[in-house]
Amino acid sequence: MTKTRYDSDKDISDKLNKLIWQSEREAKKVVTKAAKLYQSNLIMNTPVAVTQTHNGHAKDVTKVSGLKRDSTYPVKEVGYDKAKSRKDAAWYIHFPDVGTTVRGTVGQPPQHFLRRTHEISKGPILAMYTKALEDMLDID
Repeated sequence: MTKTRYDSDKDISDKLNKLIWQSEREAKKVVTKAAKLYQSNLIMNTPVAVTQTHNGHAKDVTKVSGLKRDSTYPVKEVGYDKAKSRKDAAWYIHFPDVGTTVRGTVGQPPQHFLRRTHEISKGPILAMYTKALEDMLDID
């Protein structure tokens, strides 16, 4: 790739303005891709009980939020839907993740699927961000 030569302050200013405009758009795209990847990993790692005691499994009600408007950079949240229509599907998800103990005698061991999802998603998501940044800055 050839290096571009800039002859004036206007050329540099135009390139910086284009970079700022393009970076916001590209950042939103990569955050959306990362949220979808995280959601698919969360669905894959969420345990499913053999006997169904609720209307749906937690993996069936994963949700990706829209872009947060009050943030200085693009943010999406990924998790389980806790809407009124899904009252019985998401409130219990912390029990299998952190385990349960009833008066110190009966317990369910923690499964740590939320941590596992975070750990397996971290590398590919960082690679997505790195590639998007390199593409925006035209780095080889």
